[in-house]
Amino acid sequence: MPFSNLSSPRKVHGLDAEIRGAAVLASPGLVAMVSTDPVRLGVCPVGGSGAKTTNLSLSSAHDVALLSKDVAVVRSGDDAVWALLGITHGPKLDQVGRDARQLATRPSGETALALGWDGSATELKLDKTEVNGRTFAVRGSARAFDLTETEAHVVMDGAGEGGELRVHPGATPEPGPTLRASLPRAAQNLDRVRGGPKLTAVYKRGASAVCAVVRSSGKLAAKMLAFADPVADVAVLESSLFAAFADGRVALFDGAAIEAASGAPLAPTASVTLGARGEPAVLAVAGKGSPTLWVGTSAGEIWSLSIVRKQGG
Repeated sequence: MPFSNLSSPRKVHGLDAEIRGAAVLASPGLVAMVSTDPVRLGVCPVGGSGAKTTNLSLSSAHDVALLSKDVAVVRSGDDAVWALLGITHGPKLDQVGRDARQLATRPSGETALALGWDGSATELKLDKTEVNGRTFAVRGSARAFDLTETEAHVVMDGAGEGGELRVHPGATPEPGPTLRASLPRAAQNLDRVRGGPKLTAVYKRGASAVCAVVRSSGKLAAKMLAFADPVADVAVLESSLFAAFADGRVALFDGAAIEAASGAPLAPTASVTLGARGEPAVLAVAGKGSPTLWVGTSAGEIWSLSIVRKQGG
């Protein structure tokens, strides 16, 4: 059944600094968020208590990926990439890359992907207790990418008026794409992507439009969604889109709302005002059977909300 509501918002943890990035590790079920100024890594178990904070000797941070329960990768403010080894016991920082403009995490762990300013990409793989980087050329000009457990979703420039979404099998875009979708002209400045098996969202933090790419019968179809306010971040799960807004709201837009969208601002299927300190800044979705939406705020608070399915009958 489709999702219909968001409920039970609760504060889970706090980093007391602006949260910039989030990552999910499906097994054993962890959500990590990284803050900047100061840089702190908060790791929260999805199903219970016991969140932990690790202070990192970096001046700033943008993105985080979880390779295992003990190893994370962080993109710092100077675009260097750092492996954090032994999160729970005496963590060690090891530089594993540089000149990265984006870092994507894989929910199944073991692998992350960094996109370089020069157009190359680096696969970061966990090898026992070390993180090794392998740099490779990307065909074309990649603007953004995201990893799911089985695919790499890449937004390419120079293909269509607004670019092109390409879906590749595996953890890198090295195999040829199995699916492509031309993006409308209005998507040309959108520089982030959240991928999923049914819905992919191309967006930009602070923009009031999102390009939704729906997968059906082995084909992709792209359309622009308008919002009344700029979005701080988005996430996707199945056919639903989640968006956070600066006024403290977190909203759910189900597949039916997306399908019926026209040029008018999209009305949410459900909306919750958190009442948290600061503005919602980053989103992450964890779990499948009983999924939760995680929110990190500009004041460093970490919240979770239950994602409720529509009841049958």
